[in-house]
Amino acid sequence: WNAIQKRGLTKFSLRKGKRKTVKAVLKRFYRLNWGIWIRTKCGRNKKLHTKSANRKRRLRQHVFTNATQSTLLDKMVTSYWRKPKYYIDDPYEPYHQREEFSITRRKPCVPLN
Repeated sequence: WNAIQKRGLTKFSLRKGKRKTVKAVLKRFYRLNWGIWIRTKCGRNKKLHTKSANRKRRLRQHVFTNATQSTLLDKMVTSYWRKPKYYIDDPYEPYHQREEFSITRRKPCVPLN
């Protein structure tokens, strides 16, 4: 008995024949403008009275998905969700740029003399 994985991705809708976004991805993950997806840690709201202060602090943090997971999540959403979004008072605004990595750098690197 082998279970078959099913991600719920609709490649062709019945009405217009277009791809559809998997809504569970949008509910669980958030995409930063440089292409990585972030998520919260599981169990962050469960049985907090049994967890230490350090563990609760770690649970409040977000974690990155790896490159394979990011590629999969990009395939599960339409191009609308892959484009940068601009919100007023966005708490993730400092994390949308990644200047310290050469591939995702937008500004030219100025050497320190």
